[in-house]
Amino acid sequence: MVPNEASASTPQVTAPFELHEAVRASLPDVDQDVTLLHLALLHLGRLVESSIQTVIAPEGLEISEHSVLTALWFAGPPYTMSPTQLSQVILQTTSGMSKTLRRIERLGLIERADDPNDGRSRLVVLTDAGREMSERPLRHLVDQWTTQLRGVGTGDLADITGAVWSLVPHMDPRFSATEASASSSSP
Repeated sequence: MVPNEASASTPQVTAPFELHEAVRASLPDVDQDVTLLHLALLHLGRLVESSIQTVIAPEGLEISEHSVLTALWFAGPPYTMSPTQLSQVILQTTSGMSKTLRRIERLGLIERADDPNDGRSRLVVLTDAGREMSERPLRHLVDQWTTQLRGVGTGDLADITGAVWSLVPHMDPRFSATEASASSSSP
């Protein structure tokens, strides 16, 4: 078979309603809504990753580096966090975070500073160049996503945003069952 040629037994899914049918046919014994939500989030995550990569690649950054810079930028002045906090925020292992921090420190986008509250640890501080490298791609991405989502009504977008964020406590093991339950009952 030619690699791009579909076989009769492999359905080619080209639209969301076809995906519903494919899931129903392939996994009839599982919760269809949960499966479709998982697939939609996975697909959207890949699309977002791809758009981020397209914007940051010319800057010589990887997604983990961009994520660290963005987390520090959103932390606000003095744009400082511990490596552990950064690992938790961007869901990266501590060893992976160490490698990421070394790379962006070499680029002059962060500095390491002594922690005034704990003489044994060092903090990560965003430099002026790091703030610029955080903000410029982020603004570009927000403009791009705003254009892509132009057809979604403002109220609908707010509802979708709230609904997606309400999933975090249910899926992130760092949240307690009480927090997850509270997020479900929130408006």
